[in-house]
Amino acid sequence: MTILKRCTAAVSALVMLLSGAGAYNCYGEENSVDIIDKKEIIIDGTTAQLKENMRYRGAGMVSGNNSSRLLLDYKAEHPEAYEQILEYMFGKEGIGITHLKVEMGADINSSSGTEPSVMRTEDEKADVTRGAAYQLAADAKKINPDLTLDMLWWSEPKWVSDAADVYAARYKWYKNTLDAAYETYGLEFDYVSAVQNERGADLEWVKYLSSHLKSEKDTPYDYSKIKIVGGEEVCTWGFADRMYEDSELMDAVDVVGSHYTSESTENAQKLAYGENKELWFSEASPPMAYAQGTYRYDGSGLAGINGTLDIANRIIGMYPNGKMTLYEYQPVVSAYYDGACYCQKQLISACDPWSGYYMLDSGFYMSLHFSQFIQKGWAFVDSGCYSDGQKGGDGHAIVDAVYSYMTATDTETGDYSTVITNTTAQPIEYTFKVSGLDKASSNVSVWETRGPDSIDGSYDENYFKKTEDISPTANGSEYSYTVTVKPNSIVTVSTVSPERTEYKNADESERTVLKLPYSDDFEYAGYAEDYLSSRGNAPRYTTDEGGAFEVEKTDKGNVLVQQITADMKANEWGYTPDPVTTFGDDRWYNYSVSVDAAFEQSQDKAANYAGVGLRYTLGCNSYSGYWIKLYENGSWELKANDGTLASGDIENFDGTISHKLKLEAVNNVIRGYVDGNMVAEYTVGEGESLISAGRASLFSSYNKNSFDNFSAEPIEGSDTYITRYDETDPCFTFESNWEHNLMSSFKNYKRTSSKGSEGDSFTVSFEGTGFALTGESTENCILALSVDGGEEQLITVSRTGQREISCRSEGLSEGAHTAKVTIKSGKYTVDGMQVTGGKIPFEKEKPAAEKSEKTNRSVLPIAIGAGVAAAAAVCTAVIYKKRRKK
Repeated sequence: MTILKRCTAAVSALVMLLSGAGAYNCYGEENSVDIIDKKEIIIDGTTAQLKENMRYRGAGMVSGNNSSRLLLDYKAEHPEAYEQILEYMFGKEGIGITHLKVEMGADINSSSGTEPSVMRTEDEKADVTRGAAYQLAADAKKINPDLTLDMLWWSEPKWVSDAADVYAARYKWYKNTLDAAYETYGLEFDYVSAVQNERGADLEWVKYLSSHLKSEKDTPYDYSKIKIVGGEEVCTWGFADRMYEDSELMDAVDVVGSHYTSESTENAQKLAYGENKELWFSEASPPMAYAQGTYRYDGSGLAGINGTLDIANRIIGMYPNGKMTLYEYQPVVSAYYDGACYCQKQLISACDPWSGYYMLDSGFYMSLHFSQFIQKGWAFVDSGCYSDGQKGGDGHAIVDAVYSYMTATDTETGDYSTVITNTTAQPIEYTFKVSGLDKASSNVSVWETRGPDSIDGSYDENYFKKTEDISPTANGSEYSYTVTVKPNSIVTVSTVSPERTEYKNADESERTVLKLPYSDDFEYAGYAEDYLSSRGNAPRYTTDEGGAFEVEKTDKGNVLVQQITADMKANEWGYTPDPVTTFGDDRWYNYSVSVDAAFEQSQDKAANYAGVGLRYTLGCNSYSGYWIKLYENGSWELKANDGTLASGDIENFDGTISHKLKLEAVNNVIRGYVDGNMVAEYTVGEGESLISAGRASLFSSYNKNSFDNFSAEPIEGSDTYITRYDETDPCFTFESNWEHNLMSSFKNYKRTSSKGSEGDSFTVSFEGTGFALTGESTENCILALSVDGGEEQLITVSRTGQREISCRSEGLSEGAHTAKVTIKSGKYTVDGMQVTGGKIPFEKEKPAAEKSEKTNRSVLPIAIGAGVAAAAAVCTAVIYKKRRKK
């Protein structure tokens, strides 16, 4: 993890990360001293690696684990934004993805959510409209017809793993999926990954799959030409060793991939040199850092473990240290909701389909340094490729790198490009010596990405900027020039001029809130007739963390049905909670949710349940938010995450009919209703946790329970929405000594947190009627809170969980405020702030004549910032006591 201790007594002071003479400051400003670190890059065209299997393959993408799910909603709600996102992903002016690997889903959570199975039973016709992956592949092929396709399984349908002949059943699953992908979308797969993702390889199955595909006759295209990918292990290359022990396996496999390592073994590299096999970095991370805020503490926003420069080093190092030719990002676009497992991990963020908002993250600009200057099929120049970084940190990262560069050439034109990173605190002067290339004498341009020039600058002001043109100096047949690479930067030196040179990122103000009231009756009147069938009957805006929620037609209209039962649930790959789907805006705070729920009749009525919830914030947990859980036998529970706040039983309950469930949250008061009757009211008090703002959710046991007429309503007289900030954002000012963790758990907002001790303080500035601080506290502490310079109030904080509220103040007058928090005793960790009553950006309504009929949500006006009558400072904690309230 990246942890930076910083004294912030004077916030305006620049942090100087100096490494002796010759350093720049942390914002890239040159100090008036000589550069002392120098390095030669020898680019000798005669060392170009010309073997076809060892040429640069470009950038790959893994679409799985629910990561592409919301793209379906971008396509339906804002097709122009969807097209722009895909152009950035697969187009020549963007990342230029050349290879797409999709998950063969099994309705289990494979990390960030569930990927639906295309065959839930052996006799079911394969349906590749489920999920986003195959439709994404079809749309991507329209942009890049040369895109190659692959598919891989995390888990497999239960009917496969339980079959008497597992190989025959699994092959049927593979083949029927290939058939359906062609029949539905015209997709032809170039590769199939034979082994289970990141699990031990069944070598006999690999050979079985290869031989059967090669012998297929009655197929829509020539399946014998589909190449087999093996390996898919984590940080190891044991599969390569097995190939040398088994000649049949050697003949069956065309590509060996490994995950999260830029190094390979001697045996793996022998496969490339001697056996003409391809080696791939077949699952790899995009950056995880929050550059928009962290630049204030590390000087660039690009540094540290899992940061943008670390990822660039992994790409650079994969060839000189591993002879790998393809780097497959997982994912490229995070088209799932914040709070899912491994979130804050993307090149492009797309989680607001109602507004069409998306963001090109720092990793996108990093990727341009490769995609805009090096094309698929270029040859690596061995003399110009080097990486001295070591694996470290979390086991995947590249640490202690000083010299890191990669060179490739177009063997037809003689063009060449070199990508360099500098992750040190001082500049490095590189002297290029170029020979043996047709364009060795040609001018080169230098493109740079680094952090802002000052703490007051925009985080992305120096992203992908051309800094100079250079004319080489001749020395016989060799041509030379020098390039200085600044600290914490990535540079590309190239004879190629990119077609596009300017990229405009979206402004945060364009990220509009999904307005309440919001409803969904699952009919989708006004949408295209094939709206549901084109997306596997997935409801609008939902992402499943467990189970599979799909719309079914009945004689009474459409209803949402949870599809997975216990007897058909696939074997786990990791962990899957009971079925739950989440949807809506994570800036919803004080609101109610209601839904009509009906039970599938079951033998065990005490285990069969349905539920509705709100303030869902962490999909990586088993359960999230507040929710009411109703069982088929009439018992109920009011839940906070996986804890029980209250429970009871309903007399004369009829589990054969539909029941209306309702839950509402007003600040720290939670109320649950069944069929219009309030069954529980719970006030979250001192010593208990208060869950912050979050989305709506539907819950079910592994039964085919159904839902209809969902509604989310604002609570009159309360603050419906919040604006969320990370603690690295400018609205936070830290004083004294704080430990800023710039790469913490994905459960923390933006993967950051800041920890202080007795005497440390910080100030927050905001506009609104209240604020709440979130963060994880593992020990008791006492805080002093002063709002707008007023009298200090002492607050005791016990334990709070990640993204839960530890301190809040409500009922302030609407306007600008400051609040100072001082740690009086103990230690305190802050992760972010949510503000109520501020200005909320909604989508502008179209004139009545232009309004689309495709949405069935209401647009009634609501009051913002009503607040409560008096200000109150409240401390909360994350200890869930199994209290029951009758």
